[in-house]
Amino acid sequence: MITIKAPAKINLAIDVLDKREDGYHNIDIVTLPLKLHDNIQIEMYPKKYGTYVTCDDMSVICDESNLVYVAYRAMKEKYHFDKSLRIKIFKRIPIEAGLAGGSADAAAVINGLNKMFKLKMSDKEKIDVAITVGSDVPYCLFNKPMRLTDKGEVLETINVNTDWNVLLVQPSVGLSTKGVYQLADTMEKDKPNISELIKGLETNNDELIEANMKNGLQNAAIYACPEIQNIIDKMRSLGFKKVMMSGSGSTVFALSKDKEKVVSAAKEFNDDTHSVYVTETDCVKKRSIFSKLLNR
Repeated sequence: MITIKAPAKINLAIDVLDKREDGYHNIDIVTLPLKLHDNIQIEMYPKKYGTYVTCDDMSVICDESNLVYVAYRAMKEKYHFDKSLRIKIFKRIPIEAGLAGGSADAAAVINGLNKMFKLKMSDKEKIDVAITVGSDVPYCLFNKPMRLTDKGEVLETINVNTDWNVLLVQPSVGLSTKGVYQLADTMEKDKPNISELIKGLETNNDELIEANMKNGLQNAAIYACPEIQNIIDKMRSLGFKKVMMSGSGSTVFALSKDKEKVVSAAKEFNDDTHSVYVTETDCVKKRSIFSKLLNR
């Protein structure tokens, strides 16, 4: 039996480009890993029972549509192992949140099966499998500060030498990635300057970072869930400058070097209409306190 961490992520910029013939969009994204994570446990199971996916969160559907099962099936088809498995998801990343929880779990399965069956997969082989599962899955294999292009399978490491405390606030309404992209195609999109953002990250230039944190999906997500804008406005009123919606939503994040400020602000959202998490980015891999769950 093995257990693999499946870290969440946030996007500091999303530039949504043209729609591809395969239904995906070409994208240009800057992504940072978080210390908030799920755990994926994989163990051998009697062959006669087949492979099963379970989750400690009853709201997570664990049939063959779950990305964990899709990743298992893709690995089985490529490497032809005939073992039955029990794959358990221990969920901490909120669902439909724009934090890549499902993709992170799928990537953990790819990494876990590679380790369990001693497949010695190259990074390219992992990416080739991952992109068949979902566009966020290739990034989640590596969990480093990265720039993602094409439909998510072209990865470029960014040299970020600092970490931030992170406040995550999710409204009670979750959003589907597909639905937000479809709506975004009908609306004007914010366009970040990715090169300038990366320059800011690599030189610790807060002004460059703040000026170029833009999410091309945010306007569409706010149209579908106006509470996202309310959260953004409240975070800014509390003094945060690095504020944005992550992914396709609905979670909004704020970054700060001041941990006490983040913990104090989290209490302002700690009610029945929000799920609130305090965690950290995991860019320089330094030892620090793991995330505190304030409302679940």
